[in-house]
Amino acid sequence: MDFISIQQLVSGERANRKVVEFGHGVPDPGGWSSDWRLGPQEAVAREKLKLEKEKKKKLERFNSSRLTLDTMKDLENLVQRRRKKRMRHKVPPREPEPIAEPQPQVPLEPVDLEMFLKAAAENQEALIDKYLTDGGDPNAHDKLHRTALHWACLKGHRQLVNKLLAAGAATEARDLLDRTPVFWACRGGHLDILKLLLNHGAQVNAQDKIWSTPLHVAVRMGHSDCLEHLIECGAHINAQDKEGDTALHEAVRYGHHRATKLLLLYGAKLSMKNVASLTPVQLARDWQRGIREALQAHVGHPRTRC
Repeated sequence: MDFISIQQLVSGERANRKVVEFGHGVPDPGGWSSDWRLGPQEAVAREKLKLEKEKKKKLERFNSSRLTLDTMKDLENLVQRRRKKRMRHKVPPREPEPIAEPQPQVPLEPVDLEMFLKAAAENQEALIDKYLTDGGDPNAHDKLHRTALHWACLKGHRQLVNKLLAAGAATEARDLLDRTPVFWACRGGHLDILKLLLNHGAQVNAQDKIWSTPLHVAVRMGHSDCLEHLIECGAHINAQDKEGDTALHEAVRYGHHRATKLLLLYGAKLSMKNVASLTPVQLARDWQRGIREALQAHVGHPRTRC
């Protein structure tokens, strides 16, 4: 251990000597790197030497990995090496998938009339095809004279309707109430099927047993799109049923405002009277009066909430 005299402390001689010694490469007791004490030229020279050593190492690695082609043996080694490299990265071929043999279709059992009509309602084309292929009558009906075309029109099975029409189904087949498939299409509100039937010659002004027309049915069910198409196709807008009601009477009775507006727009008469001698306007007043009387009768009733 070195001792410092008072004179050295005052003069700073030992401190200066230490600083000089640190500059000449003496290990620093504080553990700091000595690179920062180098001059600018020495630091640049050391960095350049370091880069040259790294470059030399890379060149040596590159030369060691190259194959010389001085002889035919060297060329063969190169070809073998590249072939192994390709084989290592080559994707193995996929095994061919086994070909699935088509399963034999189980032949359908003969389709009777009940199954045929049910299939028309449920849109089971396979059963329909089987029935027709076996020579079944497309116009066969049940006890209520309802045919497959009736059911297909009611349920909205357009493709099935096309198939039945192509097989010879009659567009004027009537059920027990004398209603044709057009009535059933209007009842279901299927405009596309209604157009299809009318394009195949179905009567737009057919009447059932109570003299209702498809226009009456479309109004009762609230299918305004079918109503408008029937009028455009020549439906009698003021046709009356056995009760003398026109389509406008029915629109007022059932409270179908859109149908009422359409009928008035196309020229439905307000003066037409039914069997009870009521015009559509009087029918509307009676309906309003009945509603008003019903409401007044319950005013003050203990169960009525105000």
